[in-house]
Amino acid sequence: MFKRTTISNAILVMAVTGSSIANAETIELDLFHRWPNEPIRSFIEARVEAFERQNPNIEVNIDQVLNDSYKDKLRVILGSSNAPDVFFSWSGEFGDNLARNGNVLSLESFIDSDRNWLEDNILLSQVEPFRYDGEVYGLPWQMNGKALFYNVDLYEQAGLAPPQTFDDLLASCETFKDMGAIPVVFSSKEHWAISHWVGTFNERIVEPSVIESDYQRSSGRFTDPAYVTALEELKRMVDSCSNQFTNATDHSTERSMFIAGRAAMNYLEYGEIRYLEEDAGFDWASTNFPVFENGDGQQRTMQGAPEGYMVSAKTQHPEASYRLIKFLVAGETAEQLTATTGFISSAVGAVTDETASSSQVAAAEQIADADGMYLWLDNALDIRIVNAYMNGVQLMLEGSKTAEQVMRDVQRVAAEVRQDATS
Repeated sequence: MFKRTTISNAILVMAVTGSSIANAETIELDLFHRWPNEPIRSFIEARVEAFERQNPNIEVNIDQVLNDSYKDKLRVILGSSNAPDVFFSWSGEFGDNLARNGNVLSLESFIDSDRNWLEDNILLSQVEPFRYDGEVYGLPWQMNGKALFYNVDLYEQAGLAPPQTFDDLLASCETFKDMGAIPVVFSSKEHWAISHWVGTFNERIVEPSVIESDYQRSSGRFTDPAYVTALEELKRMVDSCSNQFTNATDHSTERSMFIAGRAAMNYLEYGEIRYLEEDAGFDWASTNFPVFENGDGQQRTMQGAPEGYMVSAKTQHPEASYRLIKFLVAGETAEQLTATTGFISSAVGAVTDETASSSQVAAAEQIADADGMYLWLDNALDIRIVNAYMNGVQLMLEGSKTAEQVMRDVQRVAAEVRQDATS
């Protein structure tokens, strides 16, 4: 996977402010991320080359795999003798699990000596989701959220306003279908894509205190009937408003259908704005997901989570790895990130009219204006619960299970996770 060389033990541990790296023999770092696709792959390669020019004694080997297989491959290699020094990671439970299992290096000792840099360069609200057991284990390079994007042209033709409530959304579906358009294009082939929908419906319908308890490994039960209601409402939307064969449709196909003008609405991440800017031949806009007027949950929050980089606990080069992370999350990299890749940078002052499009600036403002962020469901929950939940939702959408049956499966797995967490 990576090349690796042996270096002197004298440079294994060094202070952040020291000059040891500059005087040391060549260090090789391995960087692992999830973007073999363009333009992100080339952007990372170019920034790594810039890092190497600034740090001539550090060479960086890069490897990458697609998102769908990244999580499984990362879990395997972090437990091997070939673990990368620096790697991309999601925040929330995904990162927490890596820290809990001892696979990640705490960055606290570096941050203690680098506090001013952190506060001046990174939005601290985006650092918190990388904190586990009181210590920071990663730094964010992008902040992300999910919004309901809509085809302005189709809405104008239909004489409709963007939906303010979920009932508004449902009421518009027959109108769009009569026009020959898919009201809400939807895909459920991939677990992560389903989880964004389920998480959103949960946060709108389930009481926040219930979610707060259930999303913890040590206390999750998922017995509140509002979880069943959330799944039933999701199925109602898919049955009445969405395309056929959703379990055979992946997210990239879903997005392409929207870009082709075949759908009125699409639930997309802000990082996908670049696809619309490049290829959509119609006017479009976005809004936070509509409110559920009878829901007991948060109505103005947003699904999302910062994503960033961590350092393997097995690295022989902690200072060099931390230096690479700093380079990837701030400075010129942050200033170029949004315009080049479409990701909304989590660096202070990085998303402006000079560094991003008006749509990307608006996305950053929508994230800031939300009442709060709920971590992506597949980041917030133990992977065993995620798999039971999303497998069940796929079966529910094809009619093989009811919402109640799905939640009974989730409750069973949550009990196993709870026992593991408290034993």
